[in-house]
Amino acid sequence: MQRASAEEITAYQERRLRALLWWAARRSPFYQEWFASSGMDPASIRTLADLPRLPLLERHHLMHEPDRFRAYPRRLMWSAHSSGTSGRVVTVYRTPGSSAFELAALQRQWGWFGIPHRPRSLLLRSHDPDPHRTGALTRQVPGARQLVVSSYRLDPGRLPDLLEEIREFDPQVVEGWPSSITLLAGLLRDAGQELPVTAVITSSEVMTTRQTALMRAVFGGPVVDHYGQTERVSMAGSCEAGGYHQFPDYGITELLPVPGRTDTWEIVGTPLHNWGFPLFRYRTGDEVGPAPADPCPCGRTFPLLGHIDGRVEDTFTATDGRPLPLPHTVIKNLIGLREVQIAQLAPGRFEFRLVPTDTTDLTAVQEQARKNVDTYFGPGQTVTFQILDHIPREPSGKLRAAVRTPDD
Repeated sequence: MQRASAEEITAYQERRLRALLWWAARRSPFYQEWFASSGMDPASIRTLADLPRLPLLERHHLMHEPDRFRAYPRRLMWSAHSSGTSGRVVTVYRTPGSSAFELAALQRQWGWFGIPHRPRSLLLRSHDPDPHRTGALTRQVPGARQLVVSSYRLDPGRLPDLLEEIREFDPQVVEGWPSSITLLAGLLRDAGQELPVTAVITSSEVMTTRQTALMRAVFGGPVVDHYGQTERVSMAGSCEAGGYHQFPDYGITELLPVPGRTDTWEIVGTPLHNWGFPLFRYRTGDEVGPAPADPCPCGRTFPLLGHIDGRVEDTFTATDGRPLPLPHTVIKNLIGLREVQIAQLAPGRFEFRLVPTDTTDLTAVQEQARKNVDTYFGPGQTVTFQILDHIPREPSGKLRAAVRTPDD
């Protein structure tokens, strides 16, 4: 598909769209009800121009009624949760087929940079490499060819032993959150060390020029970035010529104007691969600027995407001074709440701000929150809770999932 014409890509998208609509109208309770109540025949939606006739989906649909979208039995799928940076936890379902499609799309992009198939990957995200508290700094996942290092265990005291394990693994790529990779790169730079790899693979955050320069200096390879969501409705990524392309065979990406702003659009996605959990026209809440007017020098017909705005999050600090990147990770599985926010009041002091519903089990939520902090941030942190009927917004009107609010 990466060398297909624009007409061939459109034909592919429309063919998949028609098939998914036919399936959703028969197997997904949400769409069965919607088509019946609207009086619209799903067969009447045949082209991309017809897509706006379907309703826009909001985050609250996946917060309060995710099971109504399922088109497969639950036993054939597994759930995933995320708050993104919004403080509103959604639940989605994934199938083996959709996950294989996700990985194939990423492997194709990585191939643009000469990354080998199924590379040995040093993985730096929120994963806990030592769930049984044995003192291990890393954990190998042989089937995925990964060496997992926790983003929350990076400090100078552990670096010599950690670097010895990393060099023994001999990674071909470094993969993870930009903030986590930057932390490791900074430790290596300060120790006068380098770790040459084929490429650095990033996602989930907006990167600064300084972060990118540090990664390239320490790791040597190009920085390969991709954009996606837990809901997996749209994907895009960088190419070797400097463009940032939509992946149109992964999903249909609509760019809807943001009210009051002439140069900003919201990403709305319709995935073309998840038959177990069909979604159409899902509002991601992510915004982009204008796309480059000139075609990308790489020659691919995949449409270019403008600069993605948002996904910037403050780093927290643990009791022992360790940096804690992307701290919203500790709220991503706190389901059953209307809203939730994690705030740092001081190093090692964290407050969960909870807005429950009438059916929220607050005892279970608080127990899970404490467990998350212990797992990701490490033992010895102080955790408190505040029950609210509304979490204050930023001046922009957005709810941030993680904030630093010093407790004076």
